Amino acid sequence: MLAKLKDIFQDVKEVGKKNLVLLGNEAIARGIVELGVAGVFTYPGTPSSEIPTTLFRAKDVLKQKGYDLYLEWSTNEAVALESAYGFSFSGLRTVFICKHVGLNVAADVFLTLVNAGVLGGLVMIVAEDPEMHSSQNEQDNRWYTKLANIPMFEPSDAREAKEMLKSAFEVSEKFETPVILRTVTRIAHSRADIPLNPITNPNIPEDMKLKIDPSRFVCVPGNARQNKLRILERVERISKYMVGSNWNRIEQGKKQEHAIITSGSAYAYTREVINHLELDFPVLKIGVSHPFPKKIVGDFLKVYSSSTILIIEEADSVLETFVKKLSFEENFLGKIIGRAEGITPPHGELTTRKLLKGLSRVLNQEVSIPSIPSIEGDLLFSRPPVLCPGCPHRATFYALNKSVPKRHRIVSTDIGCYTLGASPPLNAGHLVICMGSSLGIGSGISQIPNQKEPIVAIIGDSTFWHTGLPGLVNAVYNNSKLLLLVVDNAATAMTGFQPNPGEKLSIAEAAKGVGVNLVTEVDAFDPKSSLEVMKEAVKFDGVSVIVSKGECRIQFVRREGLPDITYLVESSRCVGCHTCINRIACPAIMWSDQKNDKGKVIPIIDQFLCARCGLCSEVCPYGVIVPKSVKEVLGE
Repeated sequence: MLAKLKDIFQDVKEVGKKNLVLLGNEAIARGIVELGVAGVFTYPGTPSSEIPTTLFRAKDVLKQKGYDLYLEWSTNEAVALESAYGFSFSGLRTVFICKHVGLNVAADVFLTLVNAGVLGGLVMIVAEDPEMHSSQNEQDNRWYTKLANIPMFEPSDAREAKEMLKSAFEVSEKFETPVILRTVTRIAHSRADIPLNPITNPNIPEDMKLKIDPSRFVCVPGNARQNKLRILERVERISKYMVGSNWNRIEQGKKQEHAIITSGSAYAYTREVINHLELDFPVLKIGVSHPFPKKIVGDFLKVYSSSTILIIEEADSVLETFVKKLSFEENFLGKIIGRAEGITPPHGELTTRKLLKGLSRVLNQEVSIPSIPSIEGDLLFSRPPVLCPGCPHRATFYALNKSVPKRHRIVSTDIGCYTLGASPPLNAGHLVICMGSSLGIGSGISQIPNQKEPIVAIIGDSTFWHTGLPGLVNAVYNNSKLLLLVVDNAATAMTGFQPNPGEKLSIAEAAKGVGVNLVTEVDAFDPKSSLEVMKEAVKFDGVSVIVSKGECRIQFVRREGLPDITYLVESSRCVGCHTCINRIACPAIMWSDQKNDKGKVIPIIDQFLCARCGLCSEVCPYGVIVPKSVKEVLGE
């Protein structure tokens, strides 16, 4: 059973006397209020989204407890980090949250503010996505901490994620530095038995006074040079301070022909595998990976100088690189085995099965790999992600395909639910890189000499406010010829329906404000009218903008419920043209066992999947998909 908000944020009087099974992200949210954090700044991104979403949903619960938390859904990660930094000058504890690629957006801010440091505790929770379950790349942000010279805590499970948050704030406040807490998908989305501690309300002064030293925080070259010296000295002090930390520890083992160094989530897999194989190897568990713990790693290499050292980590060979460098400095003569020798895979998530296979190769012995039960028959089949039944984007892309044929256009799309429209049969996307890139890419393509194909850039409402505006300004300024199609479903839907500036601001007015001369709003669920507007807009000599407005059907149904009218295929009149399946690909429309008199299969609408949007009825060329009373169809 999922934890309820009132349980997640329940009052407890004693430390560790009450436990609750929580999602990793819920555990971090609980930790935030236990530690008296006053400000949380974020842009939603999987796998981090549940942390701020849990806090946002609990605002009333926390308010009843007198907890004063400021939670901001910022327009993008750079603004979120800037705002978090500004808030931290209060001296109050502050959290910044993003997914791994979000740190790229915030990198300019990040790499400069770390030199100046902070006056209040600032922890940056950065969630990575190995295997790219919901991401466009698989970057390892441990490299960022070396570049920025700031501490990084790496929990191995949900319980440690909450506990490390406390240590991260202690380090941040003691050394006036931001600190990164690095989680990954399996920590964020796994559950664990979490000890609860008392909630601590932020201690907010009645009369807040800020003391900001310009010689430190005005980052001009003269000050920046002094800050560089401070950060180098600060890293040395942090390194010495962390020597006694239990987050970096040696777990003894009786078998010493091999010894293991591991960190973060890889530790959990390591411990599970060596326990399964009854390999009593010594293990060095690294929980604070930067500053690199030279002392304990050096001691480990000396103690096990005759052992083969196995480096087990997920994502890049970061730990392996630093251990091997230190081994040269320490004149370690033993063998160090890592990714190059096949102990862990070069990409994707680490799993117990992958690690079992890797150890089998490295140890040159047969190991028992538990089998995964097979399912007989055709019960399992490939299920690529698709737009939901009733999604307004499907209607928009149908109109686009009718107005600007697929074979005569180039479409740069963006990051969001609508990226799924790039798949057949909608084919609404030739390329996508990162958030906000559709406009810049489209603008660049439009400037290619003798390029005559119409250019369409697609972007969602939340992404438009995130990083779309600079690209639009650039396209207008440089006289690009393209159609910007904004698919506005009034939600940041893919990450869990977080709010965005579109609740208060108009995309159409913003486009006009930066100089777009042809701006039109259309109803996504009126494809016939939309396609006529698109035909004209794509011919426009310059930048044209169409805002296709249609509320996310999930959000609509949650608020209003399903309409009383549904839709049915009249099988006696269906000619089997399959337009409904081949042109819009709604998951609620599927093949039936029936055929018409010409032997063509007749589609059927699954009434339990149907969102009753009526698009199928709009596009059926023969009018055989008709509205019906729900009571008439389902007897309800």
